Amino acid sequence: MSVRSRLRVITATAGVLILVQALAVGLYCAVEHRRGAERPGRPFAYEQLDGAPVPDAAFEQPDGTLLRSGASRGRPVLLHFWATWCAPCRAELPLLLELGRELEEAGRLKLVAVSVDENWEVVRAFFGGEVPPGVVRAGSPAVQERFGVSTLPDTFLVNADGRMALRFTGARDWRTPEARALLIGQERPGP
Repeated sequence: MSVRSRLRVITATAGVLILVQALAVGLYCAVEHRRGAERPGRPFAYEQLDGAPVPDAAFEQPDGTLLRSGASRGRPVLLHFWATWCAPCRAELPLLLELGRELEEAGRLKLVAVSVDENWEVVRAFFGGEVPPGVVRAGSPAVQERFGVSTLPDTFLVNADGRMALRFTGARDWRTPEARALLIGQERPGP
């Protein structure tokens, strides 16, 4: 086979692969758009959980002390799993931390942002040296397994009684009025 023939085959193969990828992305976008359209009135999608107790886990704080997953009983907790290498997490986290600070100052809930990164150096570098309050590290993959986290970001709302109430899989726009209403309890989670 001549060089020219090989180039034609390679070019044709690459074109077919690009076309298949474009069709797959188009199909994915159409399905996601349709799924969103099937949920009128629920733009801030969530999964209702069965109310099981929050799994027992210890999160490492920047100073090396541990924070137990059930330590905030008596107050709702928004438990957010994220990583510095996760692009949707990097985009979502600043807005979530801002909302968490605001709601925590108002006594509404406590935000615990659980980094699944391997070490504190990476997390500190992400924040420019100073880790904000509420940011902890999972410490081991076993923590993620206890919560069933397989995709990042993944966020759980834990009721004041320490029971798992809602799950928000994937990145969200935490600035929306629906998010705020849901987190401060003005809107009761429906089925």
